[in-house]
Order: sequence, then structure tokens, then C-alpha cells
Amino acid sequence: MNWTSIAIEDLEAALNKPQLELLKSARFQSATRNAAEEAVSNVVAEIRAQIAAGAISYIDANHSKIPRELKECALRLAVERLMLRLPGLEISSLQSKHADIARQTLLRVSLGQLPVSEPDNPVSTGRAKKSAQVVHKRKRSATGETMRGL
Repeated sequence: MNWTSIAIEDLEAALNKPQLELLKSARFQSATRNAAEEAVSNVVAEIRAQIAAGAISYIDANHSKIPRELKECALRLAVERLMLRLPGLEISSLQSKHADIARQTLLRVSLGQLPVSEPDNPVSTGRAKKSAQVVHKRKRSATGETMRGL
């Protein structure tokens, strides 16, 4: 399995103890809205869009899956997204730095500078890979020799 889904337990493992307690208390306050699930699904959608924007022409058919090598990036960005959704959740400077590194990694993926693994169930993104074009050069009929005296 080259591509993987992100579970809420994965996100909880990326949080420190005060952040985790705040997340769990927010879960009990709102039965209809789960901030953690929203943050994870939005980050996964963003990563899939970055992959599709790059030179890679296939993504996984399952919309909840991302390349395994980008899982840490997704978790770092999801922690940052939680800060926006939960008042009182503050991220540390180290978590902020990791989120910045994750954004740089995704930029490299979208520019085609960082390849990712092949999806398990590939579907086309509709983007053709860059390819070389064959150019045939015609013989020049007008040269300095043939045009002399005109």
C-alpha cells in the first residue's frame, strides 16, 4: 500500500497533551461538528490538489488517501488548521516550523521537483506529462550562396 488514509488517532498522536485535552473537550461540546475530521479532510484535499497540479498524472481513486511519504506533512498542516478552528488551541514554535516545512514540501511536489509513490488504484488527473517534441528541420533554400547577386 503506497497511499494511506489519515485517522483521527494519527492526528491525536501529533498533538501535545494540552492540545489533545482541548480537542477532546471540544468534541464533547459539539456533537454535529468534529473539528479534527474537518481539518484532516481539508488537508487531504489540499495535498491531492497539489499532487494533481504537478507533473504527476495519476492520483488514487479513494479521495481519503494520500502518498504515505506525505502523511507527516498532512499531520503537521492539520495541527495548524486545528488552531484556526478551536479557540484556545495554540501551536508551539516547533509545530509552526514543521507546518512551514510541510508547505515547502508540497510546493516541491506541485512543481514536480519531488516525486511521490504510485497510487494503489490510479485515476487520471487529466494532465498530460511533459514530453519531448520531434522537430524536423527543412532544408534551407535561401542561403547566402543562392541569394548572391540579388
